[in-house]
Amino acid sequence: MKFKECIVCNSPFVTYVRDVLTRRTKKNIPLYYCMECESFFNPSGYQEDDNQLSKDLDWNISVKERNIGYSRRLIYKLLELKPNAKSLLEIGCGIGTFLSAASDCFPQVIGYDTNHHATEYGKRVFNLDLRNELWTAKKAENYDIIACISVLEHLEHPRPLFEQLALAAKQSRGILYISVPFLDRDKWNFILDPDPYQKGTPFFDNDVHVTHFSRKGLLELAKQCGANKFTEITQGWVGYVLEFN
Repeated sequence: MKFKECIVCNSPFVTYVRDVLTRRTKKNIPLYYCMECESFFNPSGYQEDDNQLSKDLDWNISVKERNIGYSRRLIYKLLELKPNAKSLLEIGCGIGTFLSAASDCFPQVIGYDTNHHATEYGKRVFNLDLRNELWTAKKAENYDIIACISVLEHLEHPRPLFEQLALAAKQSRGILYISVPFLDRDKWNFILDPDPYQKGTPFFDNDVHVTHFSRKGLLELAKQCGANKFTEITQGWVGYVLEFN
C-alpha cells in the first residue's frame, strides 16, 4: 500500500519507515512517517468481530474507576474554559464513564459509540442516552462541549471525523476536546525495536492503534479545520481543547 499524502495533515512528504508486528493478527505491516507533521501511521485493515467488541466492554469496565478520576479532572478544566456550558456530546463514548461523571454538571449529555455491548451497558448501569450508531455533524444539535477521547487513533482515515467534529463545534459555537495517545520524538527510540510486548511502547496494539499522532500533527490538523485557540490538557486523558472563535 502506498500513500500519496499524510492521513493527518495531507502533506505529500510521506515515507515508509519499517514493518511493525501486530499482536492480534501476528502480521508485519508497514509503518509510514510524515516528514511535515511528524505523525506515523500503520493501516492494518483489521476489523473487530462481535467477540472482540464484547472483550472491549470488559476492558472498559476494568478501567472504570480510573476513568472516573480522569473524568472529574477533565470536567473541571472544561468548565473553567466554558463556565456556562449546559450540554455535552461525546463521540466514541464507550460505556459512558465520562458522561456519567459529567451528568452531575450538565443537564444534557449524549453519547455515540459503534460498540453495542458498550452502549447497552451504559444505558443499563448509568441510565445514559447512549446511541449505537455512527455520528455526523448533522446530529450535533448545538452542544456547548464536544468530546472525542481515544477514538481517532483507531481510524485509518481520521480526517473526515475530525472535520465533522470541528464543523459541529463551529456550528454550536462550542469547544471541542480531542484526546489521543501522542507519539512524539521522546518515543522515537521504540521505532528501533517496535516489539508490541515491550513495556511503554506506542506500538503495543498495531491492529487497532493505526494512527500515531504527534502533537504537531494534531495541532496542524486542528488549524486546517479552523481552530484558533488551543489549551493543552496534561493530566488523565492528555489532549487539547480547541476553540473556533
